[in-house]
This record gives sequence, structure tokens and C-alpha cells, in this order.
Amino acid sequence: MYERAIEKLYRVNMNLQKGERLLLLTDREKPYLVDLMEEFLSVAQIITDKVDYFIYPSLKGHGKEPPEEVWRIAFGDKAVDQLKNLKLLDRVIYKEDYVEDEVLQVLKEYGENIPQVVVAFAYYSTTHTFFRKALTKLSCRYASMPLFEPHMFFGPMDVDWSYVASLSTDVADILSEAQWVHVKAEGTDIEFSIEGRKAIADTGLFHKGGQYGNLPAGEAFIAPLEFSAYGKLTIIFGPDRRLERPITLKFKDGAVEEIEGFESYRFYLESIFKKHEKARFIAEFGVGTNPKASKPDNVLEAEKILGTIHIAIGDNHSFGGINKVPFHTDYVVFEPQVSVGGKGWQKRLIEKGKLRT
Repeated sequence: MYERAIEKLYRVNMNLQKGERLLLLTDREKPYLVDLMEEFLSVAQIITDKVDYFIYPSLKGHGKEPPEEVWRIAFGDKAVDQLKNLKLLDRVIYKEDYVEDEVLQVLKEYGENIPQVVVAFAYYSTTHTFFRKALTKLSCRYASMPLFEPHMFFGPMDVDWSYVASLSTDVADILSEAQWVHVKAEGTDIEFSIEGRKAIADTGLFHKGGQYGNLPAGEAFIAPLEFSAYGKLTIIFGPDRRLERPITLKFKDGAVEEIEGFESYRFYLESIFKKHEKARFIAEFGVGTNPKASKPDNVLEAEKILGTIHIAIGDNHSFGGINKVPFHTDYVVFEPQVSVGGKGWQKRLIEKGKLRT
């Protein structure tokens, strides 16, 4: 049913070549994702004869590291056994203190048959994991598709990728030059520092070793300084539904100090914060750049809507931040007013949902 769209993903977005090793990953959170694996496999085998796949139990949370079996299929038994001998693997998986360069050196020295391309359409995101970071550090091209729904093949995936790439790169350049961001919208008024951090363009074109991002793609994102956020962020949509009532996150010194409003999602967040104190901190600021993204109740697509912004809390150590925690979730703000600036300059980047590059 989706063969042509999947082939376009392989050839246009990933530039998959004959003879390259492709690793396909998903979880069992949604039966349709397990069913979709068959089509991903059959189309891939037309292009390359080096295809592996793994379907693992749901991790029940975004940003959690995949289980040991996934590390083994990606890096090989020798590398994983060495990490276990050094008592590093559990520290990585549970996001405890470890030296990233030490882990990368083991994977580089002992890793075998590391894939050139990974397409991960697990329901729960692997984007902001050290697993993804390690693979891309070792020249893998990595597409992460959390919360993916097949209808996206005919909306935000059916787009002019050269346009999306150009716009995303332009916005990323602006953010990389800026030192601060101020976002205002209905119920939202928040500012934070991005000084010294480098933005990333999620272009949807992963043709060179080390490139990664979401599919559908279409954003520029950056890791704010973790202790810099002040103000309030009102949430209308959770990751996969419209909330029954809006809730407001109040930030001080970079972290959510208080939640206002009564909605079940509030109590979910509070339970996360009790379990993982570092989940409170601002993690990401992103700007949507995909003109065919439109669905507001699925954050994978919503955060790509042209002219929206999103702010995440939780883990950001895999893309320029310093916060390690097994949680990362984005919240989209619609029709925002966004100003950015630095020493001696400032710019209105978004005016009532209209992007101005």
C-alpha cells in the first residue's frame, strides 16, 4: 500500500545505495507499526541485500535508550560485551554518569558491521538518545520517526525537500548567530539564552555520514542553556492528543517550577518530575519549516508546521546540551511572536505564525 512512498524515503531522503547495510527498528506500542515493517523490509530488499530489522517491546517514553538487543544488532556482540565488561552499557542505557568519548572509543574499536543507514520508526522517540548519537558519530545516516502515522506519507512526506532543506538551514543559521530568544503567544511568554549553542537544520535529506533527523522533517532546532529559561509556556496539545484543558508550565532558572491547570497530563508530568528531577529543564527550541505539515495533535507532524515553534523539556545531551535524563517531550506553540537577537541586533523571526527569514 505504501511501497512507492517508502521507496521515495529510501532513495530521496536517505540516498540508500546498493550494498549499504540498512537497519530498520520499531517497537510494539502500535500494531500498525509492526505491520508496516513488512513493507519497509520488502522495498528495502529491492535496493540492497544487506537489510536487518528488530522489533522491540515498547519503552513507554520518549528519549529512553533502546534495549541491549538493539545495541547488539547495531554495533555487534564484541562491542556490547566490551561495554558490559567495563560496566558502561547500563550507565548509558539508564542515562547515568559516563564519559561519552570512552563509550565511543569502545564502539569504534570493537564495533562490527555498523549500518550505514538506520530508519527507526518506533513509536517512542530514539532521536535524543546516545544510541542515535553514537551511530551518527560513526558516520551512520539516521532517520527517526516517532509517533509516525502512515497518512504522513501523503502529507508532510510528500513535499519539496530542497525547499524544506533551504529554509531549515536559513533558520538554523539565524539561531546559531543569536544569543537569546523571546516567545509570546496566548498564554505563553518565555525567554531564554541560546548563546554559544549551534542550531541544527532537520532538512529531511540525510545523504552524508553523520546526518540525522526526523521524518517527516522540517525544522531548525537548538539546545537552550539549561538554566536560562524564565516565564510561562501554555500547552494545548500533548504529544498525541489535544488536552481537555490547557495547562501552563512556569519556568524559573531553566526548570519547570510550577504547573497550573487541572488535566490528567499535568499529573503525568508531575510523576515524571518526581522520578527524574532533570526532566524539568528546558531542552530544545525549534522552528517548523514544512509547508505540508498540518496535523496539530501529533507532535511529530505538529512541530514541523511552518511558522510554529516548539519547546521541549528533558534530555538534550545528544544535540549540544548537557542534560541527561530518560525523558524528552516537545510542546508546540501556534501563531507565536518570536524575537531573537544578539549583541547590537535583534530580529522578529516569526510574527503571528508567519516566518520571516
